[in-house]
Amino acid sequence: MLHPAIDLKLVNPDIGYGVFATQDIPKGTIIWALDPLDQIIDQSKARTLRDPADTQLRRYSWVNGSGDRILCWDFGRFMNHCCEPNSIGPGKLEFEIAVRDIAAGEEVTCDYGTFNLEEPMTCACGSPHCRGRIVAEDFDRIAPALDQRVRAAFRDIQNVHQPLWPLVQKWRLQIERGIAQPSHLPSLLENRWPRVPVAAPARQRRANP
Repeated sequence: MLHPAIDLKLVNPDIGYGVFATQDIPKGTIIWALDPLDQIIDQSKARTLRDPADTQLRRYSWVNGSGDRILCWDFGRFMNHCCEPNSIGPGKLEFEIAVRDIAAGEEVTCDYGTFNLEEPMTCACGSPHCRGRIVAEDFDRIAPALDQRVRAAFRDIQNVHQPLWPLVQKWRLQIERGIAQPSHLPSLLENRWPRVPVAAPARQRRANP
């Protein structure tokens, strides 16, 4: 479920729709959290789907660290990619936070490079740090920097209004530990599928195809 101060809006005819803040959203705000209405479609069920369901599932879902597909029931499925995202999640904890202040009217974005891509995607994010093409191999390379951005923002989670707080209570102990010591938060690399060994610490519609 998306934060209630986020709504759907047309970006342009080429990109299509995206999600935008309807008011200022401060750093540390929970932007999205998995909720009971979201569909978790396991690998065996996903393999049985045929078009048009298969095409829609691949366009609007992503693969989690267990190899299952997550399909948001709300506008969360329209969150677009950016190579400099303002919303990132702490590893296997099924929510994302604002890693910087997001101004009213600004698009809310994530990084598809952490969604276990099955096919390369051309990027249209416009960031000065745009990678140009989003590929599965990005995951291992970008995860450490994204982890650092989450950890730098995580203590603010206790200082801002959190409308989605009831949806993250299953992670309460991990959140408390993360506030006390952000370096203990799980890495995005724990979401990697297929699973690969994780080093000790030192997670359009999606991007436009």
